Amino acid sequence: MRRDAGFSLVEVMVALFILSVISAAGTTILLRSVTGKEVLETATERINTYTRVHSRIRDDLLQWVPRRAESRATLDPKAEFLGGGIGDSTLLFAFVRDGWTNPGLAETRSGLISVRYSLSGNQLVRTVQTVADPLYNSEGVEEILFDDVAEAYAEFRQGPQWLNQWRGGDGGREGAPIAVRLHVELLNGEEFDWLFLTPSGGLT
Repeated sequence: MRRDAGFSLVEVMVALFILSVISAAGTTILLRSVTGKEVLETATERINTYTRVHSRIRDDLLQWVPRRAESRATLDPKAEFLGGGIGDSTLLFAFVRDGWTNPGLAETRSGLISVRYSLSGNQLVRTVQTVADPLYNSEGVEEILFDDVAEAYAEFRQGPQWLNQWRGGDGGREGAPIAVRLHVELLNGEEFDWLFLTPSGGLT
């Protein structure tokens, strides 16, 4: 008499156990892959932000021009370069730069703009005035570069030393510092020092 072939209960249990182990391993790998991708995307986005902010500040400082102006009319002293809390404890630095595009001189205005960097609460703010001498009630166009700053301050290079304030022109130091160092500490504990050059060295 022929016996029907089949699986015993033990064999079925062993097969189910092996299948569950393989499934658990696959799920773990998948979850780690997703988490790793999210971490990579977050890091990439942060690096892109750092690069964008650094480039913005660098490009502004490289286009500094030696022109006396008030970054805030009637509030700040006139200077070719103002830095380090003079007139306003939130001020990092302010100056006039070239760079306004005016093809064919179509607009009856100068190509100069006023740029001001300040720390407002936890925000690193860039404020642009489309004229070198803004009106007293002109607020300018604000751009928030960072919104998670714990501390930020600037230092200015004169000869062999770094100064914590700078007022260029009008009986003060001439023009802009040769270099500006910006220290930023974020709320998450990250901190960095950026060093920027200005055209001042070639004009003095």
